[in-house]
Amino acid sequence: MDNLKQITKEISIAGQPSPQDIEDAHQNGFRTVVNLRTPDEPGFRADEERLVESLGLTYASIPVSPDTLNDVAVARFSQALESIDGTPALIHCRSGGRAGILTLLHLAVTHGWTLHKALEEGQKMGDIAPKDGSPYRAFFETYIREHSVGERIAR
Repeated sequence: MDNLKQITKEISIAGQPSPQDIEDAHQNGFRTVVNLRTPDEPGFRADEERLVESLGLTYASIPVSPDTLNDVAVARFSQALESIDGTPALIHCRSGGRAGILTLLHLAVTHGWTLHKALEEGQKMGDIAPKDGSPYRAFFETYIREHSVGERIAR
């Protein structure tokens, strides 16, 4: 699986998994697959939900692009992660970039990190924070400043 990174005991991120990758993930104990790709992206697998659910896994589709990333998308993503109840989840997009960004946003708010701390942790986790100039960077910074207790305390 391209760009597979274990972020926490329960959360791994990756690029687009093949059908065999999904079967392997199931065999390796994953119980949830969260797809962040939009249906209009080249390489989007329309049959992924059917395959995931045929294996008895939970599937969530939360399409995210620079134009659609908003507070609602992050809330839906966080709800999907909160529902995994300690079981391993595979979060993916095309290359793993959006998967890393959304996971880092979730962790930052859950743990009450400041923006600085979130960027540091993102570096430690395999450089998963959005880079300067990324179309996701402004949203990332604003979201943490508005939603993380750590950021509000630091003010």
